[in-house]
Amino acid sequence: MNVAAVLMEILRSAGVRYLFGNPGTTELPFLDALPDSRLEYVLGLQEATAVAAADGYAQASGRVGVVNVHVAPGLANSLSILHNAARAKSPLVVTAGQQDTRFLMHEPILAGDLARMAEPFAKWSYEIRRAEDAPVALRRALKVALTPPTGPVFLSLPMDLMGPVVEDTGAGPTSIAARSRPDAAALAHAAELLSGARAPIIIAGDGVARAQAVPELTALAELLGARVHGEPVYRRTNFPGTHALWRGGLFPSPIGVRKALEECDALLIVGANVFTWFLHTEGTPFPRGLRVVQIDDDPWEIGRSHPVALGIAADPKATLAELSDALRARMTQAERTQAAGRVEKIGTARTGLMARVRAAAQGEAERVPIGQAHLMHTLGSLLPADAVVVDESATSLPFVLRYLPFASPGSFYGSKTGTLGWGMGAAIGVQLGSPGRKVVATIGDGSVMYAPQALWTAAHYRLPITYVVPNNTSYAILKSGMLSLDLASAKRGIYPGMDLVEPEIDYTGLARSLGVRAERVEKPGELRDVLAACLAHPAPTLVDVAIDRGFKPML
Repeated sequence: MNVAAVLMEILRSAGVRYLFGNPGTTELPFLDALPDSRLEYVLGLQEATAVAAADGYAQASGRVGVVNVHVAPGLANSLSILHNAARAKSPLVVTAGQQDTRFLMHEPILAGDLARMAEPFAKWSYEIRRAEDAPVALRRALKVALTPPTGPVFLSLPMDLMGPVVEDTGAGPTSIAARSRPDAAALAHAAELLSGARAPIIIAGDGVARAQAVPELTALAELLGARVHGEPVYRRTNFPGTHALWRGGLFPSPIGVRKALEECDALLIVGANVFTWFLHTEGTPFPRGLRVVQIDDDPWEIGRSHPVALGIAADPKATLAELSDALRARMTQAERTQAAGRVEKIGTARTGLMARVRAAAQGEAERVPIGQAHLMHTLGSLLPADAVVVDESATSLPFVLRYLPFASPGSFYGSKTGTLGWGMGAAIGVQLGSPGRKVVATIGDGSVMYAPQALWTAAHYRLPITYVVPNNTSYAILKSGMLSLDLASAKRGIYPGMDLVEPEIDYTGLARSLGVRAERVEKPGELRDVLAACLAHPAPTLVDVAIDRGFKPML
């Protein structure tokens, strides 16, 4: 077989089903082998959409996402999404066709140093130099992407190296049993630090979801009687959102985290970035003397910015299970009784909180324009139990997190970096990676315009995705940011370049032109019926909801 055919065979042997991409001239020799490969090509009409779809697929399926983009301009279009994949630690193999090596010296059109372009956002970035090296490079790329800590890898495929015939078995990469067990002495020390706590707290990061460790974390939290928060920028379901011990994400500022930890005497952090902030503010997140245990499969994350009492670099799933065993052996009956009392107390407080949250949404039931709380509360009441939400709603994100249930693993995905343009394509990959589950994408009106091409892909493959657009005709989150920074223009009511008016965008017309059923809702009394009809539709739909255009400071 020639190199292109061998590469396709390696992907097939590795269990790859979908090749996401946007084709160009330099990719033609590689794609020539696709029809005989039994891989399904998923076409995005712009490279960022294709990479976002591969990222969404990788996160939802737990398998490697593979995407092929077009030389230097196509890779450049992909970099913001690749940046997000790196932060999300998505197992992704990104390939790009490179110009013919025989005249790269002469700087041909479209060419560039692709490996260096991708390097800041890849675990490994490489350009193939000999045809014989291509199979080895692809197997290595697949292995590196899938080995914890997982993440994206980039390969540059020069077009002239796809044609030569090479000898290769076409086998997939070596399977590696990568779940590392924790050190026994470290486990005993962790149990000692946590067992006698009067007010333990757990911070759950996206590494919990990546390790499929939600059941183990839930059992440990119940055993300890610990309140559970999401890391400040959590974008996966790391703990059941309906559980009595769940208290939502931490506010993304040092002062906000410190306030949440005021009464805490023992803190367990699992699979989290410690910490990601949106804006610089003074202060430190940990109170002096707080006992902190951090578990992660990436040693880089442990104590990276803030020292901890104990770090355990191991698989979160295995570590949490063994830590629970160690705690059961160590905890006294009195400590178990106290933990059970905390579970009841935290659950009672949560019940009261959720009642107030529901009341706030119900208070908006007749309000025009439609309130964000009413929109998300109504949507949440209509979602199937196993629904999956992909979010890039920006200003509406707090309402998404507050009103949508996220009770089961794999029910929530969001942009890890705030990268606009990710969610539209990611919903496609999440739907392909979650067969049989309903996918709903909550996408801000400004975000839609970063990647509207994704609507065509959803229509072309008849994916049952419902895009819900909270439309405030602006980049309202930036207006909030200007207020938070106390900027002079904001005090005068001037927000440069942040209003999407004159003309306002016809999202329903745009969606329909790309083959998607679309509805506009302006009155709250119409919201439930329109959402229900679109959620039940067997193909993609878009619901454009005119929401309140008001905004407040972030901080």
